Amino acid sequence: MRTLSLKKLFVSLMTCVIALFPVAGCNAALQSKTGSLEAELDVLVPRLLEERGVPGVSIAVIEGGNVILSKGYGVADKNKGTSVKPETRFQIGSVSKTLTAWGVMRLVERELVDLDAPVDRYLKRWHLPKSDFDSNKVTVRALLSHTSGLSIYPASASINLYLPGEKMPSLEESLSRSWGSYGALRVIAEPSTRFEYNNGNYIVLQLMIEDVTGEPFADYMQRTLFKPLGMSNTGYAWTPELQAVVATPYNPNGEAWRHYQGVGQGSGGVYTTASDLARFVAAAMPDVKGTTAGRGVLKPETARQMLVPADNTNGSYGLGYKMFPVSTEVQLISHDGANEGWRAMFLIHPQKAHGIVILTNSDIGGKIMGPIVCAWSERTTINMSPLCVR
Repeated sequence: MRTLSLKKLFVSLMTCVIALFPVAGCNAALQSKTGSLEAELDVLVPRLLEERGVPGVSIAVIEGGNVILSKGYGVADKNKGTSVKPETRFQIGSVSKTLTAWGVMRLVERELVDLDAPVDRYLKRWHLPKSDFDSNKVTVRALLSHTSGLSIYPASASINLYLPGEKMPSLEESLSRSWGSYGALRVIAEPSTRFEYNNGNYIVLQLMIEDVTGEPFADYMQRTLFKPLGMSNTGYAWTPELQAVVATPYNPNGEAWRHYQGVGQGSGGVYTTASDLARFVAAAMPDVKGTTAGRGVLKPETARQMLVPADNTNGSYGLGYKMFPVSTEVQLISHDGANEGWRAMFLIHPQKAHGIVILTNSDIGGKIMGPIVCAWSERTTINMSPLCVR
């Protein structure tokens, strides 16, 4: 079985995921094998689920900018015995940030927002509180690239998540609150000088979108992104329709988590299917039919700009995307997500227009991702030999 380097993948890519893969050495370049990826996954994935105690997973594969495979494995709900199907929805945690970034860039293209303007210029219901640092240096670009200098905004069930039906604070109330030892969201470091990943950046961007457009964030995203891209199974609201098809999240002991909800939709609130998310992921690349990157939602040059490392991020983050260097020859683009009972990720090779989406309903879902990524990379001739070994 192929394994994936713990140090490379789960430090630089998935810092919230627990993994049990040994550090791999370097092998010769992988060669494409005969047979289909689907056939290999049909053997590999059920074994991984059983061996590593992960209930279920949904996988989608992109080749040439098109989604060519979407398949579920394992169980969506243990008690009901329901299987993971292509239409099963998962919560994708911080992968939601990449979608939010597209929503922001739509406003930039329409000249309603300037990337290098202070975000406070566009906020109406809440403003950055006074601090020892100049809040006018907190630009839209700095928020997108996590270089804003903002304090950490927590997102955990013990502090800032709610059960369905519980009264949640408004977005501006949540931003104004003091969260125990974290304090209130504020500027605590010189903006645009260093990278620090922070949910608060994208919650402020969520508020900015609402204040600029005058409509609820979820409605804006549905109208400008999900509908144009054909993402009919994607959204934020805890509706009866979602409840009928959503997987149950599980903790490391295999016990069910409750379905927690958060105010920060822009930071980590999306429910979707693997195929819907793959459709979005593919939109950042041109396809074999000649359809341009951005798919008409964004201009091709805007989509390309988002995939380039931003200043002061040490090459690790673009505008809503993480950089995942495999070797000097192979540079992948990614994002991962981790909420209670959910682990999600995508990887893309922009030059080949190939990608993979993996969604799981377990806190230990990261345990199965390495071998799946290695199988995908070998079959699609993406050379990940510095990481993947047999």
